Amino acid sequence: MPLFLLKEFGKFWATTPGAHRICLTSVRFRVTLRLGAFSEKNQGSEQMEILDFRVRPRTEWFYRNLVPKPIPEFERYCSLYHGHPRFGIASFEQSIQDMAEFGITKGLIFAGDAPGNKIVADTCEEHEAYVGLAGVRPDHGITQAVKDLRHAFENLGLRGLNISPYITGLYATDEKNYPLYALCDELGRCIVSHTSVHYNPLKRIDFGDPRYLDQVAVDFPDLTIVMAHAGYGFGDLGLMVANRHENVYIDFTGLHPRILPKDTIRMINGHLRHKSIFGTNYPCLDYSVVEDWKKVIDEKNQPNFFYKNAAHVLGIE
Repeated sequence: MPLFLLKEFGKFWATTPGAHRICLTSVRFRVTLRLGAFSEKNQGSEQMEILDFRVRPRTEWFYRNLVPKPIPEFERYCSLYHGHPRFGIASFEQSIQDMAEFGITKGLIFAGDAPGNKIVADTCEEHEAYVGLAGVRPDHGITQAVKDLRHAFENLGLRGLNISPYITGLYATDEKNYPLYALCDELGRCIVSHTSVHYNPLKRIDFGDPRYLDQVAVDFPDLTIVMAHAGYGFGDLGLMVANRHENVYIDFTGLHPRILPKDTIRMINGHLRHKSIFGTNYPCLDYSVVEDWKKVIDEKNQPNFFYKNAAHVLGIE
């Protein structure tokens, strides 16, 4: 500060009553402004919650169909996704740490049949990083399947039904599935149905055709439906089904953004911004794919895509 200004400031301090209070108020005001700016900046940089909509913890039970050798239904998946480097058995704690390394705070795990429901439920109870879906086998008997599903919801606390038509051999529109849909509708639980091409050589490829879930959405307009794997392999039909029905959502589990058309990314950020859901389908894709998705999802849409939409359909908002 120039010397003459220092002298003038000295006179002001000596002759003006309350000058020290004026100066201190000015300092406090500037500090408040700076702290406020820092607070806003810091608030904006808070870590975003991420829910991975399909994962397998690296434990023996969850990897039972993958190691030491994949079952026939999954063998082709393993080679196509180059998943073998991620097939090492580890603890739940390590599995959760693997997710956390890329900011993933919760993972959706799932059963394929009634015996697995208790294991999934126990895992969710012991580790809050996991949320669980039930599995039942209507192809083995519909009456028992309905009993098993009700037990999974009312007694085990699982959040929805996992359906794999290419495993059960039942199209989504098969009448054996409808009592299960009705129960989910009644209890406010979602269904998550495999909806894409599949690589099970023992079943026809069209078990994952989105047009079957379109019919289910027509028959159950209040049932929350999630098309797993976005109808990949059937063009943009999956996108159209999700856009057509208020109750249909679409997850992009197991899909890398680089293989998707630009129009699909535009839909995720546009008309389907409140319906699109992130997921790795680990170990098919590594958790690091979250960084690639962040590059193509609009910043304002990232909370929806990475967490809010999934939390909504699971009822854990």
